Amino acid sequence: MSTPGAELPADFIKYVILERVDSLKRLINGEREEMLISFTRANPVVVTDGPAGLSGSVKMVGFIPKPEFLNEMLERARRLLKLPLSEVLKELLNYFYDVRKLDLRRLGALEMAFKHTWVNVRSTGRATLVFFTPPVTSYEVRCSVKIHEDGPIKEYLNVLHDAYHGRGVAGRAPGDYPAYEFIIEEIYDQSASRTGFGRLIFKAPQP
Repeated sequence: MSTPGAELPADFIKYVILERVDSLKRLINGEREEMLISFTRANPVVVTDGPAGLSGSVKMVGFIPKPEFLNEMLERARRLLKLPLSEVLKELLNYFYDVRKLDLRRLGALEMAFKHTWVNVRSTGRATLVFFTPPVTSYEVRCSVKIHEDGPIKEYLNVLHDAYHGRGVAGRAPGDYPAYEFIIEEIYDQSASRTGFGRLIFKAPQP
């Protein structure tokens, strides 16, 4: 059983990144069964409150590199824009999803709608990510949030998005979406299981 502390729980790491890597391997190998379910690990509901009211918005999240790897990974990510999707997927698997290079306490996402979440986060700097993978697995991840309107974190997340999903969405120029940096402070296991139902499994150490 996990004990709240400085290290992220092994069960959460397995869920949020290791099983995501396994899903990518299956996708590369042409397996399609249960792929839609597997994507839930990357698409939490971002819950916020503030001037725009209580809100929930589904956003795709990805991991931010550790500071010592960020520039190297950004340079390599830029090359993805010239590759076909099949090669992009292999690069994601073989290089970008290397857990040794990723800060698993920092998740990133792009803001494309500029509505409730945008207004609330700009005001409060807070959000809760709710992950749910049927039939029972769920995690509530409480975060402080930084917004990056320029700089390497913004560019890194934009480049990965454009390489995987296409160039530009909703009339905005490619690579020009502000980025959220979700910094994990607490994790609750909300799974419908003996070890879930709101059990605190991680609490970041106080500075």
